[in-house]
Amino acid sequence: MKTRFIRIDDISEIDTSKISTFDLANRYIDKYGNMYGLRYNRAERKIEIVKIMRTPKKHASYFSQKLLRKPEKVESAHQDDYLGETMEFDPEMCINHIVEITRTHKDRLNGIIISIANSNIISDTDKMTWNTMNDYFRNLDMDGIQALEKINELYTEFNNYPRSIIYYQSKLDTKHRKILDEIPSESSKLRYVKYYEMWYQVRNAYKTIIKILSDIRFLLEQQHIEEKRNMTPFQKQTYSDAIISIDNTLAEANKILSDCALIEDMISTSKSFVG
Repeated sequence: MKTRFIRIDDISEIDTSKISTFDLANRYIDKYGNMYGLRYNRAERKIEIVKIMRTPKKHASYFSQKLLRKPEKVESAHQDDYLGETMEFDPEMCINHIVEITRTHKDRLNGIIISIANSNIISDTDKMTWNTMNDYFRNLDMDGIQALEKINELYTEFNNYPRSIIYYQSKLDTKHRKILDEIPSESSKLRYVKYYEMWYQVRNAYKTIIKILSDIRFLLEQQHIEEKRNMTPFQKQTYSDAIISIDNTLAEANKILSDCALIEDMISTSKSFVG
């Protein structure tokens, strides 16, 4: 069963008394962009509503849209003609978009390193702080930029010359290997391992990038640019450019992790890959 995204005006429209376990994959988006999911509380034996994320409007193209008509009733003659807007998540479009952004981020991360170095915000005489920043730069290159390159290589591999299912199967953890075993066709198995690999690599890369950029941002904030009276206009500009780039990348990285959560939902069951 595919995840369905249903437009609602308010959370009160979700009637848990009429929901079965088959509806647990549903996602509900209100008019403010808040997203809600359903969770079965085993202890109390009831279905609960949980808020899970805010949907970025720029990523609306990930979903194919359909309209569900309300049942025709006399008493509903003055109500809207539609029950809501149902959208099915398109993982291919999501992955394509993420990969496109990783290419931008790879260049931007290099630019951040260069801008900070050119700003001279950290003096060479402050050995301890400079060494710390150099460690961040090294980690950003090895665990950030190179990880983004690996994502692009993996994307090209799956689209142009995928390896055998057995190869990818060996990289799955026990939980996802069991799910893969439930999928009958080879083409669907390949699609499953593609989504798993892309989710795994993207999630890990961006969690690391967020951590490193946050550490860099914090260290820069300790330098107090207003006290750096000897900074040239060029150095101040490159410092400002670095801060803006860091903030933009952090915001985009968090959105990407939200997108990864949608892919994770899909690969947590074989339902979207069977039939």
